Amino acid sequence: METKLTQEELYNLLTGRIVLAMNRSLTQKFRSHQIPLTKEQWTLLAVLWKRDGCSQQHLADQTFRDKPSVTRLLDKMEQEALIIRKADGHDRRLNLIFLTDKGRALEAPTLNAVEETVDKATKNLSDEQIALLKQTIKAIYLNLEMPS
Repeated sequence: METKLTQEELYNLLTGRIVLAMNRSLTQKFRSHQIPLTKEQWTLLAVLWKRDGCSQQHLADQTFRDKPSVTRLLDKMEQEALIIRKADGHDRRLNLIFLTDKGRALEAPTLNAVEETVDKATKNLSDEQIALLKQTIKAIYLNLEMPS
């Protein structure tokens, strides 16, 4: 059977080497801008910056994390005064997650650091290459998410 990727390319893809490099670069960028967040915290905040006051389940769904992982992250973020939990007025079993002023204030510098990281990662790529990259990543994702 002939493969479309070399063994090295397959290894790099399946081990998430690009993702690891992006995460390392993003972490360094956060540090250099004195942004006191981990990548995991940033992913939750990014959802809240778009939709403040959402449920923990929504955060888990949007970030592809399990609920216990989200709970642990939110516990830490609450200790750091980035978010607060409030009982849902319609269903007291649910907690809704809201940004604090401190959590809201991190949006602009964090998004700037993310943009700088993406710019570094895509440097020397043409607009056409970036468009093709986005299209390819989406196609791979959909291929893997669709039932066989």
